[in-house]
Amino acid sequence: MRNTFKVLFYIKKTAPLRNGNVPIMGRITINGQCTQFATQLSVQPELWNVSFSCVMGRSALATRINEQLTRIRLRIELCYNRLSFEHGAITPVMVKEAYRGLNFDQEMVVAFFKRHNEEFEQMIGISRSKSTLYKYQCVCRHLESYIMHRYGCRDLPFRKLDEKFVPGFHTFILQEQCRKNNTGWVYMIALKHILSLARSRGYMAKDLFAGYRLKSESVFRNYLTIEELNRLIRFQPRNRTMQIVRDAFLFSCLTGLSYIDICGLTADNVLKETNRTWIRTKRRKTGAMVLIRLFALPEAILTRYATVSARIQIFELPTNCWCNKCLNKIMSLAGIDKRVSFHTARHTFATTITLSQGAAMETISRLLGHTNIRTTQIYATVTRPRLDSEMEHLSKRIDTLCSDKAWLSTQHSGTKKCRNSL
Repeated sequence: MRNTFKVLFYIKKTAPLRNGNVPIMGRITINGQCTQFATQLSVQPELWNVSFSCVMGRSALATRINEQLTRIRLRIELCYNRLSFEHGAITPVMVKEAYRGLNFDQEMVVAFFKRHNEEFEQMIGISRSKSTLYKYQCVCRHLESYIMHRYGCRDLPFRKLDEKFVPGFHTFILQEQCRKNNTGWVYMIALKHILSLARSRGYMAKDLFAGYRLKSESVFRNYLTIEELNRLIRFQPRNRTMQIVRDAFLFSCLTGLSYIDICGLTADNVLKETNRTWIRTKRRKTGAMVLIRLFALPEAILTRYATVSARIQIFELPTNCWCNKCLNKIMSLAGIDKRVSFHTARHTFATTITLSQGAAMETISRLLGHTNIRTTQIYATVTRPRLDSEMEHLSKRIDTLCSDKAWLSTQHSGTKKCRNSL
């Protein structure tokens, strides 16, 4: 299919300069996609000819500007022709970057990934989290290993990436690095973001993920039962670290707050209304506001650790990794034969504390701070006691609606005769 290519100049009336001139802008359009750029030229708005995209008149100024616009157009056309010959499929951004003198042909994948991570790190605490940064850094290391494993070099130019690159990396993650399917799925989503960012900056013309399906597996999410929660409550911690980790975990089980949200709790998040205590906070992951009324146990835990300062954190927890190690030691000492993480507390809240006690899915979703109820449905497992209770209730209703005592007694007596004959 033949590419449609066009260069258009126009004036930006909404951004006048101090001398009354307006900037002259350029637009590159290829197959319906376009990008704008500044020509570094300006003109009086009344002198601009919209129909011919040039300056009207025969003055020296008009002639000079029109000649410069012609040279810009020729340079862009040369860049377009060269890129079309070298790459085939190209984008307006690629042409613009080539016009600006950027040698994107030599832009390297791993180097680009590392610069992204450095920029990402600058936004930690503002709009980015450390856990997401660690994920990107991990994927970057795996990508570097993959390029060395398959191509025999430490880095690779974007122009050398082909259709085999994405499935090859996915296979490398699952087989060579022995990662589970869902871990590979998370890594591939991170790579997709990086390649999409590279395309938006003109380093790639083709979407390598087009037609490549990414799918996660449904896995069992561990949670604690009421009996196990009572064991944990009765457990006597050996030291201060064990105690604060155990208490914070129980607090999470009974409120649904995640590790990072509990770490951020201060006195400002605690509300007292009509002899009831509430936690009001914003989820770090989704930005959703949550309002949770405390039961007796989490309120007692809060009273134990409460501070009066709005700047001091209520729970001074160690790192999430250290908490998980400590939790598994606590489970073993408490006689609970389950491998858990701090996130198990949210599964426990969604399953044992709320869903099994008859809470509506919409309520659970709101308490967990989910922006999509489908996420809540993944957490909420229907437990055996809840299933037995629901079926018992349903059985009584059906038996009442569909009961014929005479017919049932006939069937019962017939069954006895059959048994006697046997």
